[in-house]
Amino acid sequence: MQTTTYSLGKLLDRVSQGNLTIPRFQRKFEWKESQVRSLVDSISRAYPIGSVLILDKKPDLPLATRDIDAVIREDDLPEAPSSVADAGRSADEPQSEIESYILDGQQRTTSIARVFLNSHPTKVYYFDLKSILELYDEEDISWIRTRYRRKTNNPDRRENNRLLRADVCLDQRKSDIYVSEYIEDSGEFPLFESNRKAGREASAKIKGIFETIRSYKIPVVSLDPDHGLDSICRVFETINSTGTRLKTFDLAVARFYPNPDLRQLWEDAVEEHKILKDFDANGERALQIICLAESARKDGYPETSRGALLGLAKETISREWQQAVNALAKTYRWANLRGARPETLPNHNVLVAISAVLHVRTSKQLDNSWLESEFLRRWYYSKVLQAGSSQASNYRIGQDYSALLKYAMNGERPQVAEVALDAELVQRLKPHDARYKALQCIFAHTIRSDLISDEMIREESKLHDHHIFPRSSLKKHGLPRVLLDGLCNRAYILDTSNLKISDEQPAVYMKRLADRHRIEGTLGAFQRRLSNYMIPGDPTRDSWEAVFAVENFEAFCKARADLIMQRVREVVGESLKTSLSDDEMADIDV
Repeated sequence: MQTTTYSLGKLLDRVSQGNLTIPRFQRKFEWKESQVRSLVDSISRAYPIGSVLILDKKPDLPLATRDIDAVIREDDLPEAPSSVADAGRSADEPQSEIESYILDGQQRTTSIARVFLNSHPTKVYYFDLKSILELYDEEDISWIRTRYRRKTNNPDRRENNRLLRADVCLDQRKSDIYVSEYIEDSGEFPLFESNRKAGREASAKIKGIFETIRSYKIPVVSLDPDHGLDSICRVFETINSTGTRLKTFDLAVARFYPNPDLRQLWEDAVEEHKILKDFDANGERALQIICLAESARKDGYPETSRGALLGLAKETISREWQQAVNALAKTYRWANLRGARPETLPNHNVLVAISAVLHVRTSKQLDNSWLESEFLRRWYYSKVLQAGSSQASNYRIGQDYSALLKYAMNGERPQVAEVALDAELVQRLKPHDARYKALQCIFAHTIRSDLISDEMIREESKLHDHHIFPRSSLKKHGLPRVLLDGLCNRAYILDTSNLKISDEQPAVYMKRLADRHRIEGTLGAFQRRLSNYMIPGDPTRDSWEAVFAVENFEAFCKARADLIMQRVREVVGESLKTSLSDDEMADIDV
């Protein structure tokens, strides 16, 4: 067994030459886009991504193989292909002509090839230069984006040169020129027009990240092909790697201990404010609030980066801690009253920005009625309905804080974010998507009484996320999982009601409810309740239960998606954009 390192260029060279193949006994490529982006992000930071295990081919050790799942297109390679092969290559690193099996690392190798050889079958990877400046320091991976592949003309740059095709960053000369042109000529950075030094620093930051990618080294372990196949398979089967990153609050505890003892302070905070424990809030949030408030006092740029938090003065933390915790708890209660539940809160960082404004105004002994304004509610929902909002960066926290502070202090309203959403997307959203969670918050906030019992929904009510068509329908009736677990088949009802109807089909329990209301002469009230729950159908009409027939499930989901969109428009108003481009759909992890 020998260990060496490959430059990124050498690995790509071997892939493009076709002399790395995958044994058939390995699973197919199955990484999600989020995993691919995390890998590329790790490479850009020189983080270790694990080693690649290879075995050189020998005639007396034949293995059935398949090619790496990447489509190498000559037309799509950079204009100077040698820049790819030579990226990060040392002068004494020869090209390899030996064919080898990849025993471990095919998911990583395939991902690297798809991104940096522009060889994804259906998509093209781009690096969002503006997002690098805004999000990169916070280890947010959304600066790595995808666009659908065109049959022809997948350009180096898109969207006013903001997006740079990923493989182009391996060509230093070209990428340096493109980065400089974007920073200087795009018109998206008015601050840099009056501060050329800041513009040069921004350009240097992006170029430095690309240089890290070009110089990245990958450990490669080469097995001795003289070992028998049994031994080789045993090595393959026992490979495993793990890693845990230290959190900022953990570092702060060590940095400031024993005065203040942040660990103890936070334990006291969650003991005093149960809602912080319920929502699994982290002590870092309180430090972020203090940091933002300090920026306002010093008339500085609002910053909540790891360095800024660790650079706080001990006396500042001790002085501001309790008030910051109180503001944070009040904001979580505010979000809770607007439908957020621990399992559905789409974004902690937006609440930090709101909390910091509350903290500052409380310090100045000013009225905080702005927190209850209808405008703030609309701003909040529009903010959390953004794609990728669950990973809002420290940069965005600072922006949100600055904008909200102006609103709270002098009534200057911040811009409300545009919400890109349509009925088709509502049906496709998955539970891990921040927009899915945000819509669940809107549901919980806007329902008035329980769908089944008509009991009033109160702050202390225990709600269950109910499947209208039960999950057992997946096996019994073959209903599509993506719709069965989707938003259009979910409704918040009281836990007692959820237990009562259990796995009944809606055609059964809806008919029972309608019959009861028909006898009581209260069908109108039942119809209003259905409307409040955004459930299609008119119970005053004959055979209305057909809406809930299993064979009409997909039509039900489609009709409910339209009603959900009506509710979203009522909540966010004119900021809703329902015409989505193909590019906006390309980043959805389906």
